[in-house]
Amino acid sequence: MIELVSIGKLTKTHALKGALKMRPFNVNTDFFNYTDTIFLKNKEEYKIKKFQLQNGIIILTLEGINSIEEAEPLRGLEVFVDKNTLAIDEDEIFLAEMIGFEAILNDKRIGLVSDFADYNAGLIYVVENDKKEKYFLPDGDDFIEKINYDLKKIFFKNIEELLE
Repeated sequence: MIELVSIGKLTKTHALKGALKMRPFNVNTDFFNYTDTIFLKNKEEYKIKKFQLQNGIIILTLEGINSIEEAEPLRGLEVFVDKNTLAIDEDEIFLAEMIGFEAILNDKRIGLVSDFADYNAGLIYVVENDKKEKYFLPDGDDFIEKINYDLKKIFFKNIEELLE
């Protein structure tokens, strides 16, 4: 049974022959070494002809997409792979699976994880509160007290000044 997991988003076209740029949700982009098929949010299945990593962005060439005109409608779509085809441990989780986790500080809800950013300094959680305000919270032992995957909660520490 196919279990789709989100790995990124198609951001724009690349060149004239229909290649697409994808912003990966995970820092580790090894998943293309284990699969030759992607699924798009519109549930269409595409075979990967070629992929390359370029400055943190993945450039995909897909079978059946041979021109910029054919690639253009795919911009903005989320990209999925079958989790069963990936070489991951049973308890491993993808960053995209953490979207929607509650961010907690001192037993108070900050908001929900809505996205991730990867700057050279490290992973950043994008947390959005009920007022649609966004906070950019760092990853790492200095800032994460614990993550409870069953309750879908991330417990932060030492970030008070980032919430002002």
